[in-house]
Amino acid sequence: MLFLIQVLFAVGFLLSSPFYLLKMLRRGNFTRGFWQRFGFYTAEVRREVGSGGFVWIQAVSVGETRVALLLIERLRRRWPDLRVALSTTTSTGQALARKQAPPDVLVVYFPLDFLPCTNRALDLLRPRLVIVVETEVWPTLVLQSKRRGVPVAMVNGRMSEKSFRGYRCLGDLSRRVFGAFDLLCAQGARDAERFRKLGARDAALRTTGSLKFDEAQMPSPVGAQAKEFLRACGVGDGRPIWVCGSTHAGEEEIAFRVFRELRAKFPSLFLVLAPRHPERTKEVLAVAERCGVRVTLRTQPPQAGADCLLLNTTGELKAFYEAATVIFVGKSLRGRGGQNIIEAAATGAPVLFGPAMQNFEAIADNFVRAGAGVQVADDAALRPALAELLAKPDRRREIAERARQVIAQGSGAAERTLEAMVELIKS
Repeated sequence: MLFLIQVLFAVGFLLSSPFYLLKMLRRGNFTRGFWQRFGFYTAEVRREVGSGGFVWIQAVSVGETRVALLLIERLRRRWPDLRVALSTTTSTGQALARKQAPPDVLVVYFPLDFLPCTNRALDLLRPRLVIVVETEVWPTLVLQSKRRGVPVAMVNGRMSEKSFRGYRCLGDLSRRVFGAFDLLCAQGARDAERFRKLGARDAALRTTGSLKFDEAQMPSPVGAQAKEFLRACGVGDGRPIWVCGSTHAGEEEIAFRVFRELRAKFPSLFLVLAPRHPERTKEVLAVAERCGVRVTLRTQPPQAGADCLLLNTTGELKAFYEAATVIFVGKSLRGRGGQNIIEAAATGAPVLFGPAMQNFEAIADNFVRAGAGVQVADDAALRPALAELLAKPDRRREIAERARQVIAQGSGAAERTLEAMVELIKS
């Protein structure tokens, strides 16, 4: 079975490597930690590792890294001396981890899920427990950890219908991998049932809720800097701010067009736009120029008189959500799958999102049913929905209060997850 996984990986890697190389070149700063992706580590990292014995937490990108940071904080409350290694797959996740992880947490890149790379990482870290966050399964890591007698857990696990169909096509391979988990903490009953059908053992399954409800309530460590930057742009406390977060290609043009139309009725409206991938900054600037929107960049001195702040940094979106009057969460009008709306809703501003929320379907449905968020059907519905919220403070407060109640009801997943992990940590 492991041999088959290696063959499939090798073929997939060879076919996809040009795409990923181009992606890394576009994102920049890919040389830092590059060889860690193949399981090769510097003498400095090896000295820091010492005798190993880590709880190894693997998070893919920014969202999963935030969850991992929350988990680390809660683990350390209960077990202060626990050695933790945090790995990420993307450079954006790595940047956030290096910025916000405690100084004694080892931060590295996740190696390719290929036998030689995985074994080198396992030999170095000598983990006592491996934890993967959310959806990525990493079959080589899971099976090799089990062969070495290292327990494996998944936290905040979710399984969309699309991913479920994909894993189910793999048949016995999926059953072997999902059956190898010692603990699988699912966000909801629907996720747990899909994991069960893929081979997860009943004894390993727990339905613990979404850790994002707990993570969302932690204030941003850079909230004060965000407000100071906005003031330097001429955006005082009384000025309405529309924040568009995690936008994907095509959504920026929609946002700029709607913003221009809204300025006719709300002339002091200011836009903060955060592309999901900061490396698209040049592309977004070109769209802004075409739409006649004056933009200042977060990485440059603030420009008073600008219409829009383009947030081309990593790890600061939550801070600007906290300053918002109204929020739109992207990858929901263009693209597919949506982004996390809990983080935005927890800031006290009403949240809008589009119809494509497949990766967060249960959460989106919950918010809509409770009147805690506004889901628009398409591009045309976005402008009137925003105009109504900007014009009606009472409506904004009503939605924000209902969101607060939904988030309060969903909280507690961190403690439930820790309780489920006690025996694995002790062993």
